[in-house]
Amino acid sequence: MRALVVDDNKINLMVAKKSIQPLFDVVDEALSGKDCIDLVNKNKYDIILMDIMMPEMDGVETLHKLKEIDGFETPVMAVTADAEAGAEDRYLSEGFVAYVTKPFTPDSIKERIKEFV
Repeated sequence: MRALVVDDNKINLMVAKKSIQPLFDVVDEALSGKDCIDLVNKNKYDIILMDIMMPEMDGVETLHKLKEIDGFETPVMAVTADAEAGAEDRYLSEGFVAYVTKPFTPDSIKERIKEFV
């Protein structure tokens, strides 16, 4: 199984990757929405963990561009520090399969992932 973690912060990437590594054979990382799209065009993923607040192309815009790719069916989880009231409903309505707030524990993120893979 293969996962992709997308975050513009290298420390957040490292934490997320280390947290989910036991569940996957390969965990790739992308530092931007553009890098994410490039990787999705080259590889098949079982799940994508997507930061929302990124420069140039945020997570919502990246998700919309991913859904324009023929045959794209990978579940994409929103992983964000945005914990305002209504945030979860907003991201789910945009097409994310789940919403996880930062910081998360390794156990909590693994449990959420297991719902989709």
